[in-house]
Amino acid sequence: MRSFLDYVRGEHTEEALLIGWICLLAHSLFLPVLSVVPALGYLVSVVRATLDEEPTLPPVSPRSLLSDSVAASTICLLYGAIPLAVGAITISLVTETTIDPAGSGSILFLTGSTVTLFIVLVGLYVLPIALCAYADGGVRDTVPDESFLTVGTDAAYFIGWTSAVLILAAGWLFGGVVEFVPVLGTIFAPLIWWIVLLIATRRLAAAYEAAR
Repeated sequence: MRSFLDYVRGEHTEEALLIGWICLLAHSLFLPVLSVVPALGYLVSVVRATLDEEPTLPPVSPRSLLSDSVAASTICLLYGAIPLAVGAITISLVTETTIDPAGSGSILFLTGSTVTLFIVLVGLYVLPIALCAYADGGVRDTVPDESFLTVGTDAAYFIGWTSAVLILAAGWLFGGVVEFVPVLGTIFAPLIWWIVLLIATRRLAAAYEAAR
């Protein structure tokens, strides 16, 4: 916690918190999905700054924010397409099919659900590697190669990814509770979620750097 407090005390803290807060607030109120794109671009800047061992949050650069936003969104769509498609198909089959718990259909259902969960987890596990690779080297480095396997199978990355997931889950839960507070909850919950995203992003970038 102390290291994070030191991390957010830099000269660019206000603009860094503001851009994500506005994006997530717009996402929750009137412009879903699209408003998150600039936030993704800034998270790439956070990754890049972490890889460069910058001690504080990076500044908001409109030029790099634009290019990083487009690239990060494209990477998320490409790496998330298969897990999302498999998940959507599974949910569709579950909602439209009646399964007898004692029949063979239940075994197929459990098998399909397990495979779906595995594919989704693999996608979520590899996606940060692709985003870190882009932040470090550019678009060409987002194509899976031996470096992906090296990072993905390293204990440092696994521990970092797991801790980032736990941080996100705890932060999202806390923000969800805050959101129930009338008026103020709607305003401040996105700020909590953004701070949690910054923490998790820095943790993932540090794990990527340690593993490569």
